[in-house]
Amino acid sequence: MALPTGTRDAFAGGLRASLMAPLVSLQERAELGRRTFGGHDAAVLIADSVALRSLRLMGVEQENAQLRALMGLGSALTWGFVPAEALRGRGVGVDVSVLLSAGRNAGVEPLSPVVTADGLVGVVERVDETMSTAIVWQHPEFKVSAVSAEGEVYGIVQAHGGSGADRLFLEIRGVLLRSELEPGALIITSGLGGVYPRGIPVGTVVAELETPDQWARSFLIRPAVPLANIGSVLLLRPVRAAAGVAGIWSTTAGADSAAKRIKSAADSMARQQAGSASVREPAPPAPDSALRPPS
Repeated sequence: MALPTGTRDAFAGGLRASLMAPLVSLQERAELGRRTFGGHDAAVLIADSVALRSLRLMGVEQENAQLRALMGLGSALTWGFVPAEALRGRGVGVDVSVLLSAGRNAGVEPLSPVVTADGLVGVVERVDETMSTAIVWQHPEFKVSAVSAEGEVYGIVQAHGGSGADRLFLEIRGVLLRSELEPGALIITSGLGGVYPRGIPVGTVVAELETPDQWARSFLIRPAVPLANIGSVLLLRPVRAAAGVAGIWSTTAGADSAAKRIKSAADSMARQQAGSASVREPAPPAPDSALRPPS
């Protein structure tokens, strides 16, 4: 600091070029490393944000598709149903029952079938003023009389049971020995018993089960409505179930085809409404050139 300016600058430059050079190089590398790590963290943050938005968008699109299909189902039913939300918790019995956001005040009654655009979910067991509880097809006491889509093979559908992946399937029991169900065959409610109307998809046949029964056969069924996808549902009032739901769900294809058909019906209704609205709009005035007589 006491040296003249010219001498001081030359002396400082020599120190930086010799004694301080390794330290300056380390500082430069540290700064580059810090920038690299900072850029990597920013890139990861952007990628995570994009992935999160994509997942949210997929969830929103799936929920919108389910709601549109449910609206199409409601339009097909026209009357005798109550919409509700399935509120799933983490308490005891959450795998076999759901809490519904509609009760006696909304017209819900015990033994009301719970359905979606894909098919049968379960049946209402208890009803309060504003809430109700339904058992789903996974419940050990759930049973429904069912028939093949062609109307040739009858049986009783119930939960397959088990603690692993088996609990995600149904089974149809009591099928006559001479009857045959091919994999992929659609199983619907038969209408027998007075609770479930005929024609609600229950599931599709996967394979035949080996049982000790010598007088009947059993088949494994993939449910039409996976429990993980239960959100918005419709509760069929007993008077609506007694009137029948013939033609509401398709009985010539799987439950997925029924959902697509109902969704396409809702899209067609929306297009028709948009078309009628455009017809009602007044036509724009003609240009002056169109009003002048030809020369």
